[in-house]
Amino acid sequence: MLILLFLVCNFLNLSNYLLTTNKNNIIRVISKELHNNNNIIINYESRIKSRERIIKKIQKYKVPYDIYGLRIIYNDTNNIYNSQFAYTIKTILISNFNTLDYLYDDYIASPKINNYQSLHIYILTNILIEIQVRNSFMHNVATNGSASNYYY
Repeated sequence: MLILLFLVCNFLNLSNYLLTTNKNNIIRVISKELHNNNNIIINYESRIKSRERIIKKIQKYKVPYDIYGLRIIYNDTNNIYNSQFAYTIKTILISNFNTLDYLYDDYIASPKINNYQSLHIYILTNILIEIQVRNSFMHNVATNGSASNYYY
């Protein structure tokens, strides 16, 4: 366990640089592809799972696929409930990055019991990044509503 902790600590030291570099590249690609969609506003959030959460996940599941996370939250000014645009972003990611289909989850077509909705797409660059794509309404439910950690 001590070796595992040492490896995780060393890994996290490099993490911020790797995530920032990859995040900037993903944003650049999406912005370039969507430059004509004036009614869509996109926000990005990124995170690195904490050392404690990584160790807990390793103990529970063995492989933590979501150490690095990028959330793409879009707002369609014409329709705040527009869920189809998430699939447009998914197509852009598939066309421009190495995606891992076997890890893909579509919680928009099949929401979780707590109403959580989002696409989970994994891309492999020099690191594995879990990308969550959702509209601002879905994000509000995930962060403040029935799907938020507050209710667990």
